[in-house]
Amino acid sequence: MRTPDLDGPDAALARAVADDRDAPHDLGGLAAEVGTSVALLEAVGRAGLLLPHHVDADGTARYSAADADAVRAGLELLEAGLPLAELLELAGPTDEAVAAIADRAVEAFLRFVRDPVLGTAPDDGEAGRRLVAAYDRMLPAVERLVTHHLRRRLVAAAVARMAAGTDGTPAP
Repeated sequence: MRTPDLDGPDAALARAVADDRDAPHDLGGLAAEVGTSVALLEAVGRAGLLLPHHVDADGTARYSAADADAVRAGLELLEAGLPLAELLELAGPTDEAVAAIADRAVEAFLRFVRDPVLGTAPDDGEAGRRLVAAYDRMLPAVERLVTHHLRRRLVAAAVARMAAGTDGTPAP
């Protein structure tokens, strides 16, 4: 995986951020792994729901086991009856919203974690260790928080919609 040329603590953090470093699949391999077509994965990728773990120096997009799990989750939605067109329509706004949240979260991490660590650590090695420790602790917490919030929003929206009835009027 290529990372930008970084020094000291930022290089240590960049290595830590490269989660599930093992990305054995190209797009064809990913399709074979999950039992679907490359064309479907390309469509999902264009919609923003499938991002490669990284791109090799030769331009080959690489995908991890976590990516395969995410694709399987999408296939479960299709198997449950969600039309592909609807899934792809939901993908664009979802990707835009998640990208905006990710940008804000990274900015907050930089301002409130990275910058203070760089300002107080006695040397680059210690700063790198502190940044990696903070990242390792914070990423799972953010994932739990976002997953929980999305679940609550989905359930509340479903309950409100059912209470309103299919035509939008309150149910008797």
